[in-house]
Amino acid sequence: MAKRLKLLDSGWLMMETPETPMHVGGLMLFQVPENAPDDYLQSFFQYLLQVDDVSAPFSQKLQRLLPFNMDASWVKDGNFDIEYHVRPSALPKPGRIRELLALVSRLHAQRMDHHRPMWECYLIEGIEGNRFAIYTKIHHSLVDGVAATRLMQSRMARSPEEDLPPIWSAEWTKRLPKKEKRILPLPPSPKEAFRSFSNGAAQLIDLLKTPRDGNAKALFQAPKTILNHRVTGARRFAAQSWSMDRIRAVAKGYHATVNDIVLAMCGGSLRDYLKSYDALPALPLVAQVPVSVRAADADDDNGNAISAVQVTLGTDIGNAVDRLRAIQESMKAAKNRLSSMEKADLNAFTVLSNLPLMLGQATGLAGRRTTMFNVVISNVPGPKEPLYMHGAKMLANYPVSLIWHGYAANITVHSYVDSLDFGIIACRDTVPRVQRMLDYLEDALVALENHLPQQA
Repeated sequence: MAKRLKLLDSGWLMMETPETPMHVGGLMLFQVPENAPDDYLQSFFQYLLQVDDVSAPFSQKLQRLLPFNMDASWVKDGNFDIEYHVRPSALPKPGRIRELLALVSRLHAQRMDHHRPMWECYLIEGIEGNRFAIYTKIHHSLVDGVAATRLMQSRMARSPEEDLPPIWSAEWTKRLPKKEKRILPLPPSPKEAFRSFSNGAAQLIDLLKTPRDGNAKALFQAPKTILNHRVTGARRFAAQSWSMDRIRAVAKGYHATVNDIVLAMCGGSLRDYLKSYDALPALPLVAQVPVSVRAADADDDNGNAISAVQVTLGTDIGNAVDRLRAIQESMKAAKNRLSSMEKADLNAFTVLSNLPLMLGQATGLAGRRTTMFNVVISNVPGPKEPLYMHGAKMLANYPVSLIWHGYAANITVHSYVDSLDFGIIACRDTVPRVQRMLDYLEDALVALENHLPQQA
């Protein structure tokens, strides 16, 4: 049965070009189990392949009835080939993390075939320390980052002994509890749809009136930087983990949230990075921060259910604590705006606020004209307990996001057990030596630790 794409989902397809593939991914690092046989990884690969059928969204491919994705639907691929989607790879010795990230950079730059279900999975062996990795990518039109994280973690084992089918196996449709049939709400009347559109437009117009000199931020208030030029198809991926206990301690000391500290780390890192190229603007950088609007008990994890807010990164402020306070004030104003909207109004607001981005990509104007924001920074909550696959413990889960023309870097963070796993994806040509940002992230955290208020 065909399922029509939502407007926002179609937008991701509309924005895709050879230089800007619109898929998101994840790099999961695993430890080979103790006393595993020599053929363990061969067995693991066969485990990934051994499925009789696959579940949605992994089974879905595009069906286009009109050009420009104006009437596209998802349909089940009747000629699905699991060996096309699941592929083996290996690193040359000594198999350092540096080589792993370089491989993921190349794989993430490759556009996927729109005539097949748009996802791929690579089993990567040969990593030092008796480790291996799984890199998976999936098109953003199929699923957003929050939904992808939920889906992955819900289908992984909680102990090495637990035997579960592969994440994409259709067996999950039998294992998962049957959902109670619900009476679907009637589509909005033209009058209700117009009212929601009007309310969303009014919110967007009010947002655009935000004074430029305050910490509350709006679209089109960002200065142009070296991060905001057109991109090539080459990518560079950098990743590192930080202790959650360490970041929580800093957050507690400043009466801040973990997300506040993440944004402050990113603000400090980007300030130092741009200063190193003598390219720090006088005005503060503005981050586009995705916010999930998917209900916690939502029974449909496919498609996209995200909005976004604009937050200052305080890069014009030299003092780390003052920068954090500016970020907190900015985020509070943004959250207050979203919480004041009804769901239908918020959906309209989200579509309208994304239209300039989509049109800029589709028309080729992005990266040539004004800048809506400087960088996307996303913080996705993950599992608080260790996860396993085919007996192997997952050590880290690094997000690999996407970039566009005019927005050449993205920082995404996943929490996992007692760590925060940072993934930075950037255009290799537009944003040089992106791995330096990892060192600057550490420097920004240390600066906050060094000025922690004394506890009474």
